[in-house]
Amino acid sequence: MRIFFPLLLLVFTSCGLSQDLVEEEIPAPDYGNLNYWVAHPEKLDLSDSVFTSRSSDQFGIPVFFVSPTIHFPKKGGTWNLDPSDPAFEHAFDTPVKYQSTAFNVAGPVYSPAYRQSAYQVYNVAPNPTTAKSYAIAYSDVRAAFSVFQKQIGPQSPFILASHSQGTDHLIRLIQEELTKEELNRLVVAFLVGMPVNDCNMKIPICESPSSTGCYTSWRTYNTKAKFYNKYPVECIGVVNPISWTTEPEYQPATKNIDVLISDSKPPFQNLVSAKIQNGVVVTERPRFPGSFLIRTKNYHRGDINLYYGNIQENVLTRCLQYQKEQRRQW
Repeated sequence: MRIFFPLLLLVFTSCGLSQDLVEEEIPAPDYGNLNYWVAHPEKLDLSDSVFTSRSSDQFGIPVFFVSPTIHFPKKGGTWNLDPSDPAFEHAFDTPVKYQSTAFNVAGPVYSPAYRQSAYQVYNVAPNPTTAKSYAIAYSDVRAAFSVFQKQIGPQSPFILASHSQGTDHLIRLIQEELTKEELNRLVVAFLVGMPVNDCNMKIPICESPSSTGCYTSWRTYNTKAKFYNKYPVECIGVVNPISWTTEPEYQPATKNIDVLISDSKPPFQNLVSAKIQNGVVVTERPRFPGSFLIRTKNYHRGDINLYYGNIQENVLTRCLQYQKEQRRQW
């Protein structure tokens, strides 16, 4: 059985990376060119993959998905990924195949290849170099979203989805760029893997499983983990990815469905629980073939995969609710 679970990748990719990187002028992507879209409805791509019994594109509601950090350069590498470099042609394949597909039940996925920041931006104190790197990455996400909006048209509802670095960029996009008209067409934003400051957020947090025009967010840790909160706990927006509420009640693993661990075997059932605690979601150590390699209590890499089936069900619930609300308005 081939195991791809992202938690295992953390063991091998994020240790001992050099801070000795270089700034390089990298041309901005042209999102009118399909080559700069990792996922797009006009081509057959990995976002079309189906790993559960739920079929894709059930509502025709487009999804704009922004990938997490996949740029782990060695010494002498660049602070930003060059999506035009053939060496990075498949750099975004893993998150698009195994994360964006949690949302493709709604409709076609659009996911840009962008000049994302290197993982090392998180390992140093903020400085002009890291700020510039993040600004470059965000400018691409903003440009891609603009093209996305033009292509789906001014009447189409849409979903925003992201993980890790992608979430930081979508938070900024929501706060600074989305118009009132676009917000009215937003079904839901899944802002996963980074803290959201709910005390200063343009859209409300999703209080119920069927809320629309709102955001969901969570970060996953072991029950015994120590972690850092960027914001006061009372300001961190966190939703339980099993109950889909902001309530602190424990949700048992018996409600956890279709955990995506392997692409060659059926999804796992009843693997992990979920409880909101101190601004994050905590759970027990997941146990599956190969899980002995997990040496971290930070399950960041598994934020989406651990609750994959639950996410799919919730996407369908919110899409259905959005359609009902639109019919009532007419």
